[in-house]
Amino acid sequence: MSLYETVNIPQLNITYEQPLGLFINNEFVKSSDGKKIESINPSTEESIVSFFAASEKDVNSAVTAARDAFENNWSKTSGEQRGILLSKLFDLIERDKLLLAAIETLDSGKPYHSNSLADLEQILQLTRYYAGGADKFTGGEYIPLNQDKYAYTMKVPYGVVAQIVPWNYPLAMASWKIQSCLAAGNTIVIKPAENTSLSLLYFAQLVKEAGFPPGVLNILPGYGSVTGTAMASHTDIDKIAFTGSTAVGQKVMSLAAQSNLKAVTLECGGKSPCLIFADANLDEAIPWVAGGIFYNSGQNCTANSRIYVHEDIYEEFLTKFEEYAKSNWKFGAKFDPFDKDCTLGPVISKVQYDRIQSYVEHGKASEKLGFKEFAEYPSKGYFIPPTIFSDVPNSSKLSQEEIFGPVGVVASFSTYEEAIKLANDSSYGLASCVFSENARTTAQFARDIRAGTVWINSSNDEEISVPFGGFKMSGIGRELGRNGVDSYLQTKAVHVNIAKL
Repeated sequence: MSLYETVNIPQLNITYEQPLGLFINNEFVKSSDGKKIESINPSTEESIVSFFAASEKDVNSAVTAARDAFENNWSKTSGEQRGILLSKLFDLIERDKLLLAAIETLDSGKPYHSNSLADLEQILQLTRYYAGGADKFTGGEYIPLNQDKYAYTMKVPYGVVAQIVPWNYPLAMASWKIQSCLAAGNTIVIKPAENTSLSLLYFAQLVKEAGFPPGVLNILPGYGSVTGTAMASHTDIDKIAFTGSTAVGQKVMSLAAQSNLKAVTLECGGKSPCLIFADANLDEAIPWVAGGIFYNSGQNCTANSRIYVHEDIYEEFLTKFEEYAKSNWKFGAKFDPFDKDCTLGPVISKVQYDRIQSYVEHGKASEKLGFKEFAEYPSKGYFIPPTIFSDVPNSSKLSQEEIFGPVGVVASFSTYEEAIKLANDSSYGLASCVFSENARTTAQFARDIRAGTVWINSSNDEEISVPFGGFKMSGIGRELGRNGVDSYLQTKAVHVNIAKL
């Protein structure tokens, strides 16, 4: 069985060699049991390639490689050395960014021109950021105590870190974790989603080319029930970081606790509220709100999928929102994510397609709900058109459960107190946004909302230098910014006694 397969992307006139093996100790290898996963193009429902899936034995091999690399090499490198390697990685990502973006579109279905290329620009930005921060974000603190004693703290890496990333932003979510974790001085065993492993496997070659030592980054495609469970349960892994659904996050946390009580960072689901007050500039707000729910086919944990609009402008908002969605969020004439006119791609899989459709059908069956659907369904591919339900009560499953598709729910409110109560009526707390020209209103919202991110007069415009994470069942810990490195460091306290006896 070959460890590479030639893949053609005719829309861009690209042909490349796709790695198919597990990446352990800087080499691609077959899985111990020979099992494979077939990767399906969600826009055509056709097979792309089949790649090897890691077994528990393979997880053990990768952890051993990561442990050896940490103890014998990587833990002894300076922040400056790690920053230099990350800078080299930046150059290689920039060199291959068009191909990496094309692989993302092929494997995940996200529009090439509006989504995948934007993802690569963010990946470049954060790689450069952590290359510069590797020797600046890892310092401790001097603590004077009295004449005869002082203390200082040291920020030290955990050691071997496991990471599990989702399919909605395959390479971007992996890069959020990998680059900051390497800057902190850890070694990594990472599992991409079984739906979207191709871009990270190609990325592995760039890590090796940049000069990272063997064992520092190990990539294990595989099934969550096998590979993910083995990683979360492994007693020689010091920390695990997970991005995905809340239900799976709970399982990861449970397995981490039951094994060796390894540290856990979780970025889980969301059902983010968006409040639009009567004084909001609707012409500015609507493009942000539409992007916040329809971008990436609504497959965003921060999607502003609960939209609350003041009753005085409710009907005007609905009219303008529907017109904007119909005019700007399109599959393109060919239902091809590589088409420049495509702004809305398919969802990731048949499983996800059926799940989203079940919510749409539930909403249609409720006679009290208004409903708009702005496109036709193609004959193939997992395409779901932009969909809006209006007058949705907060008790509805459409308001309470994460749909994770291009489906927005809209309701009205009359007072600030009612609006903030509606916004906080959720088990999630990942992100939120508010639109108002009144600085007092927006400041009160930022104070009162129970969410890890607040956007004022914008939505879903993350910045790589700003921490990101959730409240409540949306997760534990923070990524990005200085926090992105700090979450992969432990604090050690050192007491120094200089008293003379």
